Formats: sequence, structure tokens, C-alpha cells
Amino acid sequence: MADEKFFINNAEEIIPTFNDSPYKRIIAVGDIHGKFNELKSLWRKIHVTDDDLIIFLGDYVDRGEGIYNVLKWVIEQSAKKNFIFLRGNHEQMMIEALKQTNGMARINWILNGGKTTILALRELITLKEFTVNEIANFAESLPLSYSMTIGGRKYFFCHAGVKEGVPFDEQDEEALLWSRESFFKSYKGEGVVISGHSPIKFFFDFDDANPRPIKIPTRNIIMTDTGAFTKGGRLSTVDILTGQYWQSGQDRQGDIIFVCAGNTCRSPMAKYIMRHLLKSARLADKILIDSAGYDEDCGGFFMSGGAYEALKSNGVGFRTHVSKPFTIREYQNFKCVVALNRAIKEKLIAISRGDPDKKIRLLKDADGNEIDVIDPFGTGDYGKAYADILRGCEVLLNEIQGG
Repeated sequence: MADEKFFINNAEEIIPTFNDSPYKRIIAVGDIHGKFNELKSLWRKIHVTDDDLIIFLGDYVDRGEGIYNVLKWVIEQSAKKNFIFLRGNHEQMMIEALKQTNGMARINWILNGGKTTILALRELITLKEFTVNEIANFAESLPLSYSMTIGGRKYFFCHAGVKEGVPFDEQDEEALLWSRESFFKSYKGEGVVISGHSPIKFFFDFDDANPRPIKIPTRNIIMTDTGAFTKGGRLSTVDILTGQYWQSGQDRQGDIIFVCAGNTCRSPMAKYIMRHLLKSARLADKILIDSAGYDEDCGGFFMSGGAYEALKSNGVGFRTHVSKPFTIREYQNFKCVVALNRAIKEKLIAISRGDPDKKIRLLKDADGNEIDVIDPFGTGDYGKAYADILRGCEVLLNEIQGG
């Protein structure tokens, strides 16, 4: 599976119509945060050549255990003409802590993960690799952004984001280093912004088994920070010319994935209902649940308003959901595939090339009868769909518990 090619959902909306750059690939690298083993794992997969342009989006320091090696590697690689290293907000905190004398900057840095970087700096100094001033000056020399025009369209690389309505070349440091929701909820520009900074798993409920780079729905934004420093996180890269992405590590195997047609109403409701039940049973940390749609064009849409209201009115917690298609990859990565009606089951059997591992099933009620969940998008009856899914998920939970 490591050699398969995967692409961001709806990448065709933001990749260049033609490549008039001098590079075969233009690869953006998400936040490293001292995770040197993740960096090594990723590097073995992307096979960088002199024909590639590699743009690092910042945050090389803090939090991770391999900062000493990451700093050495970044400084060494920065000499290459086809490698561009941008500054992140964690480099900015480090600069301010090392160069200011009032002490508050250092406290702020330590509270945001700087302790591990301080230990790495001590090691670099002890071994006479670099001085503190050399590290600080290197970090301060890193640009805040990089832009290029490909196929007539502007592509803007930065650590965090931009301020809506302000030209790329007039963006201020605050926006480029610290933007989050204000950026990816309001940006409406035609130019494509490629950023890191905001770990996707904290802001979007998007492929919990393997957090991956995403294109924000209705926005020309690619987010690349897949939480390399977090539990289950990855270090990720994206080729801007194709939308293909690579990640460190191995795919995590999930337990149950619910599938409907568009992954905007039935299957996300099932995902959140099942998680709610598992949380009550104190099993949420042990069983990985996700959802998808069989329609190959379903990726990149938010959950429907009816599903949102059904979950909310029943006290079921949820996060911002972004739809994705069910592919052979999901079939391989999950132990159990739950189709939400018989027609969907037949579609999934075809996608999985005959269900060779006999993973695909329907929900059942307490009497063992298979449940065909109606499509509430067409009927508007989200209440019935919710009730049917809840019945099936309760039986499924009982089965998991050995009942």
C-alpha cells in the first residue's frame, strides 16, 4: 500500500491546468515539530530529486523528541537551491525568547512546547555544532511566505494563513504566522493558499484513521498539518501540481466504517451515534469509527443541515465533518464495513472487488432483521433515519461487548 498514489479530495479544483514551472513536482511539507523519525519515514517515500521544488511550511522546533536532528538537517538542507524553508510561529517564539531580555517571551515559548527545543539547543552548543545566536539568526533569516504563478494562477505558501481582502504581497506577520479559523472560514480568493499550523484533526473530523491533507470545501486552501507531534498523527507532503500526497508511517487500521451514498447525512450520523454509544460504554478509545460515501465525487462536502439538527437535538456530540469517498483503501483499512441499505451494500461489494474478506454487512435490529435506512436527503425524514441508525448501532454495540 505504501507505493499506491493517493490524492486530496477535489484537488482538481486547485491544481494548475498546465505546468509552466521548471519543476516536475512542487512539494509542500507540513509541520515537523521535532519529529525526526517521521521526517525520515516520509523522506524515504517521496524520493526527492533536483527536478523538485520542496517548500517547508515552518514549525521545525518544539514538542517533538528529535529537535536536535531536525535542526541540523534543516540547516544543512537549506543550502540547496531547490529547498525553501519558511518560518513558523514556533520559530518566531524561539527567536523572541532567545533575543529578548524581559523573560516573558521565554515563558510563553516554554508553555508552547519550547522546553524540548531548549534541551536540543544545549546539546547543539555542548557539541559545538552551533551557537544560540547562529540558531536564532538562521530562524530569523527564514522568509514568512513564498509565492509563484503556475498555469496563470497564483500559489501562495505560508505557515498559517492570510487576511481576506489583503493582497498576498501585503500580508502582515500576524496573519502569516498565527491565522486559524479567521483564515480558513473567510478566505475567498482565487489564488491557492497552502498552509500548515492548524492540525487538521483538531479542526475537522476528517478520516480519523489516517489524518491527511485536505482542501477546505468552498475555499482555495490546502491544509497540510496532520499533527506529526500528536498521538496517531503524521507528517505529510502535497504535490501542488497534481494534488498527490505522501505521509510518514503506516496506515492505521480502523474498526468500523459506515457508508452511504454521499457521506453527508446517513453515514456521518451513524459515525457520531456509534461514537456516542462507545463513549458511554467507555470503549471510545479502543474502537476506531469512521464514515464514507460510495459516490466517487462525494469528497469535500460538509454534513447536511438535517443530520446536524438530528444529532444536536438528541444530544449526540459531533465535530466539523468533511465527506470522503469509499475506496479500496478504506476496504483494506477497516475490519468491518457497514452499508446503510441493501443498494449501498451492492455498490460496496463492487468497489471492493467482490468483498473478498467478507467485511461488508448491514445494520440489524434486536430481532436480527437487516435495516434499510431511508435516504433523508430525499425524504426530509431525518428523524426516522436517526432512529433506524440508533437501533442498529445499539445492536452493534451489544455485539462488540459480547452480548
